[in-house]
Amino acid sequence: MVKRYVLIDTDDANPSDIDFELGPVYETDVAPPEESYVATATALEYFADDPRATAFIALSSTVLAWYLARATKIIDALPLRGTKYLIDGSQILQFPRQYREGYDMDELTGVAEVPQQVKDACCEEALALYLEQAGGGSSRAALQEAGVQSYTIPGILQETFAPGAASANRNGGMRSPAAYRLLSRFIARSVPII
Repeated sequence: MVKRYVLIDTDDANPSDIDFELGPVYETDVAPPEESYVATATALEYFADDPRATAFIALSSTVLAWYLARATKIIDALPLRGTKYLIDGSQILQFPRQYREGYDMDELTGVAEVPQQVKDACCEEALALYLEQAGGGSSRAALQEAGVQSYTIPGILQETFAPGAASANRNGGMRSPAAYRLLSRFIARSVPII
């Protein structure tokens, strides 16, 4: 959280006399760039009209920021094309990136930035992480990831998973297939062995 202080001119009637008082202190939910690709306020805007995310956007900004930071770590663990934009070691997260054909940038200004697809994928992955946890970790994907090969609810259901069928395995370790699709153009299909 970032604390912001407001200065208030208490004597607006006399512009030549400046009397400032310390106004209310408020906190913003802008995540530091080293924690997440998306600030909580941006995630709230992204999910504003999404019925899947009703409970998710009702979380406290601290909890929401945790899910966004966790989603960022998952994205950064993927085998990605190119290299970090800043090659001097000062860039903490994996995006923006450089490629042979250029770098991630704002088309109008040419300034390096995190692509919108990455920000959207971060939101989708954070939601998928929350939904998995809210379901008690008993989702089919969580069971498959834990190595469960089959399960039975007596008299109701029996299910056997195909080997290697865990969705997280198909999606590079991501919980959200939508997030994986959003990132597909950034994911390396092969990597050099050094």
